[in-house]
Amino acid sequence: MAALSDTIRLDLPATPRYLNVLGDCIAALLTHVNTIADPQTTIYNIQLAVHEACTNIIDHAYESSEGRINITLMLDWQPARLTVELIDTGKPFDPANVPPPDLDQPHVRGYGLYLMKQLMDEVVYQPMLGGNHWRLIKNL
Repeated sequence: MAALSDTIRLDLPATPRYLNVLGDCIAALLTHVNTIADPQTTIYNIQLAVHEACTNIIDHAYESSEGRINITLMLDWQPARLTVELIDTGKPFDPANVPPPDLDQPHVRGYGLYLMKQLMDEVVYQPMLGGNHWRLIKNL
């Protein structure tokens, strides 16, 4: 009998140069799911949402200082669902203070949280003592 979930854990430096490792792990994990209607688009969208979350951690929680991001990728098989958990030790923030982007006015920045919520089925942020916890869920 197959496992009910597969889990991959990563502990990456909080720097953009390692986000490709995370993206490759997401793609490798999801290539085993044969029930995804449009796998290429779905994988790309999940990678983009997770990269946005990590970029926000790097730029805002750590303010580009050194830190790490603990990442758990959990693929549940029944029902098929990917849960991505991100834990950092950076400074917390209040998502309610992040205004939605004005889509009629182009901006270079400010789309991260909006994109995450559009691309994933569930986005949960919880400040913790000494850090932050993100949970992003995509039903497959």
